[in-house]
Amino acid sequence: MSEQMPRLDRLRSVRQWLAWQLRRTDESIAELERQEAAAARAARTLPPREPAWKLSMLRAGGKPSPDAVHTIDCRMAGNPTKRLTREQALRAITEDGITACPYCRPDTDLGVL
Repeated sequence: MSEQMPRLDRLRSVRQWLAWQLRRTDESIAELERQEAAAARAARTLPPREPAWKLSMLRAGGKPSPDAVHTIDCRMAGNPTKRLTREQALRAITEDGITACPYCRPDTDLGVL
């Protein structure tokens, strides 16, 4: 009976160590699952949209002045341009009196009649 006690103590120690290792493994798994979930959420969020309109500028008298609103891929805009958000493009056409390009028709995309 005396031989079995040290063996029983050793087995209980091994069992405690294995339980400790199992807890550590479970914690590591839970942490990796949290990281993967966060990465999946980050991948699902869309990057901010780039402006889809631009304002072409004319150089009159050495000072740039607004010419026309274009879609971002219009090649009629010329070189000096300024990117616009939807709200800025809509305001430029409706309130500021800047013309819409007759070729790319940004007013159609913006819903201006």
